[in-house]
Amino acid sequence: MIRDDMTHMEAVFLPTDRDRPSLPYDEFIVEWGRHPIGDIENRGGHYYVRYEFPSGKKVSVVCGSMFYSRIETPYEVRIDDEGEPHGYQTDEDLMILLAKAIGDA
Repeated sequence: MIRDDMTHMEAVFLPTDRDRPSLPYDEFIVEWGRHPIGDIENRGGHYYVRYEFPSGKKVSVVCGSMFYSRIETPYEVRIDDEGEPHGYQTDEDLMILLAKAIGDA
């Protein structure tokens, strides 16, 4: 068994009942899918989305056992002008980081 297998997150990043990921502010998502690292490593589900906000901010959200994410804290968030990613983010943490990115000028 793969530790912290994230295949359950496919329903969020690649839902079958809608044409976009089931994440906050989906109108700003410009790219999404399975993360290529998961194909290379075959390690239990790796996904990504990329946001571009009117403020000019670009934000990447990834999920999978090869990233700073676990079942309880599934998101790693990288904001383009910040050095280090925000690892181990909950749904609430993700919403706060995205709201801040939207508001930045």
